[in-house]
Amino acid sequence: MKGIMIELKNVTKYFRVGFFGTKKNAVENLSLNIEEGKVTGFFGPNGAGKSTTIKMIVGLINPSGGNIKINGYNASDYRARLKLGYLPENPSFPRGLKGIEIINYYSKLLDKRINKDEIYDALKLAGIFYAKNIQANKYSKGMTQRLALAVSILGDPEILIFDEPLSGLDPIGRKEFKDIIFKLKERKKTIFFSSHVLADSKELCDSIAVLVNGRLIKNKDVADIEKEAEGYAEEKKDYRLPAEYSTPLEIYLYDLMLKNRKN
Repeated sequence: MKGIMIELKNVTKYFRVGFFGTKKNAVENLSLNIEEGKVTGFFGPNGAGKSTTIKMIVGLINPSGGNIKINGYNASDYRARLKLGYLPENPSFPRGLKGIEIINYYSKLLDKRINKDEIYDALKLAGIFYAKNIQANKYSKGMTQRLALAVSILGDPEILIFDEPLSGLDPIGRKEFKDIIFKLKERKKTIFFSSHVLADSKELCDSIAVLVNGRLIKNKDVADIEKEAEGYAEEKKDYRLPAEYSTPLEIYLYDLMLKNRKN
């Protein structure tokens, strides 16, 4: 039986906004388990609270309430992150440094002995080895994303968390990045990634969690959600839906998010 690698229990995060510091919930009473060796897609519209949730998991911000555990350790415990790799939504690197210099720097930050071959393997898997001697400020968005991915897989972590990894990439870049995720999946990595692009759901995921307005509205295996979607698209065939949503699963998830966003 596969274990639980990431556990969120009744997690809430609020921020103070405006002149009077009004409390605004970004994430509300979220309970979610991420299973070992699975690819879990975290879907929702922009502003749903996906990035806030991920930042709480990796320890960049603290929850206002609830508890987060990674590999059995509280998320605030440094041991929780020893086997975790993180790809932020908008990675950036210091100007003037070459790709190889950046990844060498990060390899020394890890509490592991990482040799040259392992660094090269990470660059090759991420598809950025060819540009290792180019200054990172001359990279395109896709190249920067690949370098950040190479950094995230240094040390062969068991858990990989990607925040909108396909955002802003062209069709070729998206296809190549998906292929990398498939390769990581073959290595039995636990992958948790966020996206607002519903086409990524069936293709990449074993399970799907849907967040709208900071609330979890769906959390099931893809096969189970597909069963729920059967017949739903037929009912909606006369409705005006966005042209990019063509599969029953996409139509079902789109309508689900739309209904809950209005509530």
